[in-house]
Amino acid sequence: MRRNKEEIIADILEAIDNKINRISSIMKNVNLSASLAKKYLKMLMENGLIEEKNGEYILTESGRKVLEQIRDLRKLEVELALILNDLRKEIKIDQSE
Repeated sequence: MRRNKEEIIADILEAIDNKINRISSIMKNVNLSASLAKKYLKMLMENGLIEEKNGEYILTESGRKVLEQIRDLRKLEVELALILNDLRKEIKIDQSE
């Protein structure tokens, strides 16, 4: 399944937060080509979410806030999926339809 841009950004921010902060490590961890990794890292820097120092990327305060929001959103997505699954069981909705 292809990731959307927001998922790629979230994965990059998570990687950097986990000290995976060199471009080659980010590429490998997030499964991006060099050109895509550079594109996203540039965009994240331009938006003030990360900074580059001595070849390593770090989260800014804004980047940390965005990452926390992403984590909250991912938790909600899991909770909603569980609720939807329970609801389907209750009213016996066939998920293949």
